[in-house]
Amino acid sequence: MDTSTQENLDYLAEQLGRRLGISGGAAMLPAGQTEQPACGLGVPKIGCENLLYAPITVARFYRGGRTNIDQVVEGKVPVAPGSSIVLSQAAYPPWATGCYVLRYRLANNGNNHDEIKIEWFVDTEPLDAIQYGSEIYNNDNTVIGEGKLPIPLALGEHCCIGGNNRLRVRISHTGNANQIENIRLHVEHANAVKCCSACATGHRCQSGCKNATAK
Repeated sequence: MDTSTQENLDYLAEQLGRRLGISGGAAMLPAGQTEQPACGLGVPKIGCENLLYAPITVARFYRGGRTNIDQVVEGKVPVAPGSSIVLSQAAYPPWATGCYVLRYRLANNGNNHDEIKIEWFVDTEPLDAIQYGSEIYNNDNTVIGEGKLPIPLALGEHCCIGGNNRLRVRISHTGNANQIENIRLHVEHANAVKCCSACATGHRCQSGCKNATAK
C-alpha cells in the first residue's frame, strides 16, 4: 500500500471515529463540555462531595454550645469502689473544647471526692492532665465556685475534636466505700471556648463570653 492510500485510510478512520463519538478508545465530549455525563466514565459534580454533616446540622450543633458526654463505652452506673466507667460523646461535627461540668453523687452522702479520678482522651490518646473530684466538690458536698473545670490540654494546646474523633473520659473510683450513684457531664464549646481558655492557666472558668474577663 502506497503512502497516499495509507493517509487516505487514516483520514477516513478518523472521520468515522468522530461520527461514532470515539477517539483513542474514549468517548468524545460535545463542544464546551468538560466532564463526562452521568452515564459515562466520569462522576458528575453535585456540590456535596466529601460533606460529612449538612449545614443545618452544623449550625444547630454550634448554637447549642455544649456537648453531652453520655455514651457508655465501658463499665456501668453505679460505679462501684475500685471500678471505673468510660463515657464518650456521640458523633458530632468538628468542635473545640472548653470547660466541662461534671456532677455526680456518692452513696451515703459520701465526701471522699479525692478518690474520684477523671482522665480525658481523644479516642485512645490521653490528654495532658488528670483531675479529681476534690477539684469540683468541697468536703460538705457543695460545688467549688462555678463548678467548672477545663478540658486538659493536648500536647500543650487546647483540643480540637475532629468529626471522626470522639472525646472520652474515664471516671474511676479509687476508694473502697460510697459508690458513684449517678453522673451528668457536658463540655462547653463554641463561644464558651474563649472564656474557658483562661482555665488552663489557673484562672476560673467564665459562665459566658459577653463582656467576660478572666479572674
